[in-house]
Amino acid sequence: MTVKTADITDCVDTIEDYFHGILAQLETMREQLVELFDRGPVDSAVARARIEPHARRFLDTFPIVGSGYVAARGALSDEPLYLAWWQGDNQDLLAEPDAPATGDPLDYTRHPWFRTPERTGQPYVTGPYVDFVCTDEYVMTSTAPVISRGTMVGVVGADTLVETLEGLLLPALRAAGATLVNDQGRTVVSADPHLATGSLLDLRDHRENVRCRDLPMSVVRR
Repeated sequence: MTVKTADITDCVDTIEDYFHGILAQLETMREQLVELFDRGPVDSAVARARIEPHARRFLDTFPIVGSGYVAARGALSDEPLYLAWWQGDNQDLLAEPDAPATGDPLDYTRHPWFRTPERTGQPYVTGPYVDFVCTDEYVMTSTAPVISRGTMVGVVGADTLVETLEGLLLPALRAAGATLVNDQGRTVVSADPHLATGSLLDLRDHRENVRCRDLPMSVVRR
């Protein structure tokens, strides 16, 4: 039992190291935008220019698939909603709040990765979910609120493909015979090949459940 508990701990340590590394980078991006908004009105071009080098550096140094700033409604002087988001291997800019396939307006302020930091004032990790806006794949989105003068003016964030997490976590999860779940009990990555991403587990059926520090995730094992 001691060895198995250590295996679970190893899984938790790997997960915490990865996501806390992302949140540390988001804190740097957040500080840049707070300093900008604290000066006064900001338009989309200025916000984009301020965050771009940080987002591109983030994409160059972490195994993420996208990163940037997502404005709160009315936070910018020239756009009601706006994305300054760089995506994919080519770091393409996604700068319009429209669904790429249809061109229809996309109210991203209703998504949990936006609403939860807005409600709590704290960083959050959302997922797994299929990102129909950017990747059409399962992702985990890490976001942190940008708060200026007591008002949230948007979030900074980063997307990690679940496929990337599988490469990072499966060796440790397999050694432990364990599964990474979110705070709703949905499977993120599992050593069990029969548990697909997004599968809902009854956590009462699992004798071990170790919470990841400051993250809405746990490692569980039957």
